[in-house]
Amino acid sequence: MQDVSSGVSSETDVRDALDRVLSSEVFAGADRLQEFLRYIVVESLEGRGDKILGKRIAQDVYGRRSEKDIATANVVRVDAGRLRRRLDVYYLEEGAQDPLRIHVAKGGYAPHFETNVPPEKSQIEASSAPQLGIVVGAIVVLFVGFAAVFFGFRTDKTTQPTSFDPDQRNQVERAVLFETSPAALQARNIAEDARSMLFPATQPTRLLAALTLFEKAIELKPDYFGGYAGAAQAATFFGGLAPEGPDRDQMLVQARLYAEEAMRLAPSEAWSQSAMAALLMFERDFDEANRLSVRAVELNPNDLIVLEFDAIIAFFSGDFERAVASSDPKIHENRQGSRFPWRNVLGNASYYLGNYEDSIDHLMDAAASGEPVSEINTAHLIASLQASGRTAEAQKRVQEYQKAWPNSRIEEFMFRLFRDPEDAESLMNQLRKAGWSQ
Repeated sequence: MQDVSSGVSSETDVRDALDRVLSSEVFAGADRLQEFLRYIVVESLEGRGDKILGKRIAQDVYGRRSEKDIATANVVRVDAGRLRRRLDVYYLEEGAQDPLRIHVAKGGYAPHFETNVPPEKSQIEASSAPQLGIVVGAIVVLFVGFAAVFFGFRTDKTTQPTSFDPDQRNQVERAVLFETSPAALQARNIAEDARSMLFPATQPTRLLAALTLFEKAIELKPDYFGGYAGAAQAATFFGGLAPEGPDRDQMLVQARLYAEEAMRLAPSEAWSQSAMAALLMFERDFDEANRLSVRAVELNPNDLIVLEFDAIIAFFSGDFERAVASSDPKIHENRQGSRFPWRNVLGNASYYLGNYEDSIDHLMDAAASGEPVSEINTAHLIASLQASGRTAEAQKRVQEYQKAWPNSRIEEFMFRLFRDPEDAESLMNQLRKAGWSQ
């Protein structure tokens, strides 16, 4: 691409590029983001690109006049991040062949305009196929989620109680929503689809795809708590596991805004409480995180995803017995589908309880069942193998691990996530004994 922000392209070209983006499916219903993008492009065309500041956007786009409105400043930053993600999705799909692209660099709000010169197919395959495969795969997952919503309403059986007929209850609820507000039904279905995309939480592209879906649910139904609760969870894990820096800080600010809105809209819903609990864990307020997570389970013990989040929060808090209880196979084993984290949490927690063979069995079963495979889960498998005396297997797994994750951040993850650094050190010691090196 060639940067033409200095004026090489005509105003007509830029306005055509803007119209294509605003009329796209990706931006459909995103009224505030459309206004945001239209504003910064027009300001740039009229020669005021260097004056596009968060304060001016807050005033001109959102109509806020108070210079002390910190919340508004946060909203502008959050919306800028959402806008960048929408543009990325648009130019990967609908706008892949657009002759001119609009780009908003991080750290500012002024747009740049770039001509699109697609590389030769052979160059793409040779130099960037792995990276594109990851991104396009996530986008395919994203649009499959949309397809499930717009071309058929499904009944989700993954979070249902076992003590009464959940399908009948869901069908009644969906029928009521469809009669009163199809948009509300679409928002609910999108959010429930996106919940299944939260794991493995160490895959940032997957989390961003889920976050985009949750934000779509918010646009369809701005007062639906589930869109905010899910968006909070996706943003929490993305920001919480990101390297230190402004991007991480901004995503966690965004997560808090979403979590607080979910709590405001529906404080008695288990999903709202669970979303806030996850954020508090990453903020290292473990006491409050556990209190809210336990409350979430009490509010809806039949929501199996809430139970899984409780297991994760208990695990990193050092309450391994509760992590095992919330991951009990008797509760989860009849769920349809895969990508659930409960088996992995069960295996990881068993390691710290000294049940090494159980840990190995659970983690191996998780991989065989198609559950998330991540640095964290594989590291615990190696540690259990090493601790149980199966050192040759542990060493072999270390070699495979380092090929799969040559730039592993496992040590950083563990010391960042565990409440007690001794738990992180226990894992790292076993990895080192098995031959792992940074």
